[in-house]
Amino acid sequence: MTGTYDIKWLLYVIISFLLTAIILVVLHFTVKKETTKENWIKIFGFLTLISHISVYYYKYIVLKQPANDAGVSTFFPIYPCNVAMMLFPIVYLFNGKTRTFLIEFLAYYGVYGGVITMFEPSSFYSGGDILYWPTFKSFLSHSLLLLTSLYCFTSGTVKIGIRNIVSFVGGILLIFLPTGLIMNYILLKAGYDPNAMYLRYLPLEGVPLLNPYMISFLMALVVLLFITVWDRFKKPEEERWYVILKNKFADWQVKYKQLNSK
Repeated sequence: MTGTYDIKWLLYVIISFLLTAIILVVLHFTVKKETTKENWIKIFGFLTLISHISVYYYKYIVLKQPANDAGVSTFFPIYPCNVAMMLFPIVYLFNGKTRTFLIEFLAYYGVYGGVITMFEPSSFYSGGDILYWPTFKSFLSHSLLLLTSLYCFTSGTVKIGIRNIVSFVGGILLIFLPTGLIMNYILLKAGYDPNAMYLRYLPLEGVPLLNPYMISFLMALVVLLFITVWDRFKKPEEERWYVILKNKFADWQVKYKQLNSK
């Protein structure tokens, strides 16, 4: 194997997924208190952010390189994963519906961001020394993002249901889209050439179908399919979202016919 997909990349992915699974299983059987579960989400969230920004310490203190060498995407919420890494540590500063909305959105997106980046790391790794800290921290931060997101599910913090799709789509429209527009505007004014939320350039050059809007739609579709399968196997028939919707539609039809018959 050569390039991005070399043996070092493969070993990292295998070890990362294995450690993630072990941690989740251990926590599932040992942590029962809700407050402790919250604390673990906070810890994982902070570790994710710290690993993400640790490149500043490494480059400025260890290598003594100039400030502009670390790149604006490390400090500013340029890409979706950056936003998730910056928001996860502070979700518990919010209360009620806002907290629930943020955790549901970040949990689903974090799984996407972590898995996709593990298997498409070409933006920060093209072979070579995978232990070079700016490269390794990119792998590590996405591994921790995936761990944090999965723990939101395995801990029961995210209650899987049709409401999740509203949170996911709402997060894309209310967080990702405005952040991308604002960051592109500010950084262009400052003389940079950003591609915040991939709104200016395609994520994959030469593949126009995979624009950020189509990718978001496909992600939302997969979330909906996941929730549907979950309902099918985990909930009684009368509590499944599509059965509830079908019954409500049948009720509407009956009421409509009754109104027209008068």
